Order: sequence, then C-alpha cells, then structure tokens
Amino acid sequence: MTFLERISVFCAFAVLLLAGQNASAGTATKPNVLLIIADDLGDRLGCYGDPLAVTPHLDALAEQGVLFGNAYCQYHTCGPSRGSMLSGRYPFETGYTGNKGHTFGDMVGGLTSLPRLFRENGYKTARVGKVFHMNIPSGIGKPGTDDPDAWDVAINNTGWDAVPENINKGTNWGTRDSAAVRVWYHDPEIDDVEFADGQGLVAAIDLLDRHHPEKTGMPFFLTYGIYRPHPPMIVPKKHWDAIDASKIKILEVSADDRDDIPAINWHRTGPGYNFIPEEHALNYTHAYYAAIHFVDALAGRLIQALEEKGLADNTIIVFAGDQGFMLGEHGHWHKSSMFEEAQRVPLIMVDPRGKEKGKQVSGLAGLIDVYPTLCELAGMTPQHELSGISLKPQLTDASAETKSCEFIMGSPGGYTLRTERYAYTEWRKKGQPTGLGMLYDLRSDPQQFTNLIHDPAYQTIREKLAQQLDDKIRDRK
Repeated sequence: MTFLERISVFCAFAVLLLAGQNASAGTATKPNVLLIIADDLGDRLGCYGDPLAVTPHLDALAEQGVLFGNAYCQYHTCGPSRGSMLSGRYPFETGYTGNKGHTFGDMVGGLTSLPRLFRENGYKTARVGKVFHMNIPSGIGKPGTDDPDAWDVAINNTGWDAVPENINKGTNWGTRDSAAVRVWYHDPEIDDVEFADGQGLVAAIDLLDRHHPEKTGMPFFLTYGIYRPHPPMIVPKKHWDAIDASKIKILEVSADDRDDIPAINWHRTGPGYNFIPEEHALNYTHAYYAAIHFVDALAGRLIQALEEKGLADNTIIVFAGDQGFMLGEHGHWHKSSMFEEAQRVPLIMVDPRGKEKGKQVSGLAGLIDVYPTLCELAGMTPQHELSGISLKPQLTDASAETKSCEFIMGSPGGYTLRTERYAYTEWRKKGQPTGLGMLYDLRSDPQQFTNLIHDPAYQTIREKLAQQLDDKIRDRK
C-alpha cells in the first residue's frame, strides 16, 4: 500500500470514528423523559386551588412548566385509563374497557405502547411500580398487565403496606368487597421508605444514576407509578399529621339530590360507597389528603434527585393521575362515576426548552394527549394513528387553542362528551332503557346539581351534543 493510500484509509477511518462519536452524542442529547403517575388521584392539589391539599413540591413543579387546568381521563377505571394514555387511543377504539387481561398487548393487540416506542427509538426505558394496570393492594410486587417489551428494566416494588396482616390493622367499613375498593384507612408510624411507594422511590433514584446518559450514551424514559392514593388509604402517620383536620368539612347533600340522576350512574351501590357515616367520612377524607401529601413528597424527592444529578435541564417531566375520586359529592365515596370529580385529573408538563413557566392552560386536554405530546417533544414518529393531540403548542404559549371537546367513558356503558361549557352523558348498555342521560351547564352549575336532560330550554343543545357524540364514536371506530 502506497503512502497516499495509507493516508486515504486513515482519513476514512477518522471520518467514520468522528461520525460515530457525533451520532452517540446526538443520541445522548435527546431529551430524557420522566413520567410520574399517581393512582386514583384527581385534581385535588394546591396548584389546582384545593384548600385542603398540602402539595408544595407539585405546586413548585407547576411553576416550572404548564398546568392543564381542565384535563380528563378517558375512562374512570385504572386499567382502561392507563391503557388509553399509553396506547394513544380511546377505550372504545381499542375495546379496552375493563381491568381484566394478562398483558397490555392482550387488551390493545397490535398497538405499540408509548414506552415501547421510546425503547425502539434508542431510549433506555424503565418502570417502577404501577404503570400499566395492576390490582391494589393484591397486585403490589407483581407485574400486572404490563407490556414486557416496553422496558429494559421493570421493578415491582413492594413494602409494609402490601402485607395482608398489616392492611388488616386498618379501619374499614361497609361492604365485603376487598380493600382495593372499600372505605379502608390507617396511619401507622412507619417510615416512608418501608412502604411500597418508598421502596419504589429508592429504585427510581437508583435508575436515574444507572441510566444516566453520561454512563449509557442513551437518553432515558423513566416511569414511576405511585400506588397511592388508591385504597386502601394506608399512609405513614407523618403525612396524616400534615393535614389540618379542622378544615375538613363533609359536603351536605340534599335529600332530593339524586332524584334527577339515573341510577345506573352509581356503579358501586353497596354500603361503603354511598352516604357513609360521618366519622368514616371525615377520616377517609383525611386519609385521602394524607395520601396526596405522601405522593407530593415522593414526587418532590425524585425531582430533587433529577436536579442533583444534573439531569433537569434536559428532562421532560410529566405528572398525572389516572382518574379522579369522589369524596362525598352527591353522597358518593369512590371513583366509577360520570361526574367531574371522578373524571378530572391533574396534568402538569415541564419541558426545559419550553417558553411557558408557571402558566395554566384553561382549554380542554386529556390523558390521551400525553402520547402525541411526548412523541413531538422527542422528535419521534408513532407507529400507529393517535387519537389525541400534541400539547406542545401550549408549552410555548399557554393561551394557544386546544380542543373543542373531550371524551370520557365509564362502566357500565357510560359516555361523556365534555365541552368548554357542558358535560353531556348518556348510557348505552344493552338491556337498559334508552334515553338515560345527564346534561349540566358547568358555567352556571359547576357542582352539577341540576340535570337539564329533560329541560325543554336545553333540548336543542342536547340534540347537538348527542349528535357530536355519535359522530365521534362512529368516526373513530
């Protein structure tokens, strides 16, 4: 080989080496993603204006990015809600409308989950806790209906509050249903780290270190699924003590409140779900807000670790609940209802590159928008059609227009169309009378006390909303 030939080979090798280094650097500088999901958490946070909530860390997170003030789940039950968010498709499109099944793929066959898409696009992906559906508390420490192809690492954390003997030390009232759904609460003097969620936090912080882009040369997608405030509401005592019990007031419900509400709305009808004794109502409310304080502390510590490891400037953070929870509104004490309290969720997004900080978006949004938003922020192309919209424009301009309506389903056979002003619900379950529905003007009746479904003055509006609902279901199937 001549001298000139050797020089040519050396130069070609140098170009290839430099290209490889640049490619690696390009991969490492893609934005990381931290997705935090709390179980059964409605928008009862301080940053959403709730006077009982003590949530300093999540309030601070909202100041770093954008809070979506009218965000909704797509189903008021854990599994379908999470399945919708992580598939980017509505439950009636996938048929995922229950909590049964072995894996995510069983429920939405053929669709690529959000974390799997990131994994297939060069991200280190990890799950801690409940991301896809798992039963609480019996499923804690197990994979549940996971998507095993989505993760490089999946951690099924468990702890003191998942042990049946410990759960049974709590106070419960009502039906014979499991601790997963009935009124059940306890405030043991146990350190946070001994709880399942505390163990999850330890694992999540460790993963920030293990999957640091400086070590792997790859961006990460980390999801931390917090089990609380899902029942049983067992919370370390220090979080119970953080709530001012003197501020807790049980809502007064008039004797005729349910006269204009279809009975089918009360999916759970037994004792323990409706009109519970005052002592339990006060304590259960206390336990729920204590659990929210616990969630806030966990999320805050993880975000602090992100900052300490120098990752915050290149990490997109999304915090959300999977559906709401009713605390005595209309006398109900559970989720699984077609009312606002069961459908509204917190949704906070922080993009360190975004222009908006500490702003609130008043337009409608849904968990279904998380998938397309993260795809656009990460410069990623989804492998299937998505039903939501990207919320990236609102991270640049909080006043940017969002969507004209949002769509929520719920068992048994309920459909809600939520517009800026109205909440229109109808039930389409076989064997049930036709025409069951609710219509509320949220501008004049935000607490949904007066069902206008049969009010002649609103029939034109009802027909318009019903047609809009029909069109949406027909077009998307």
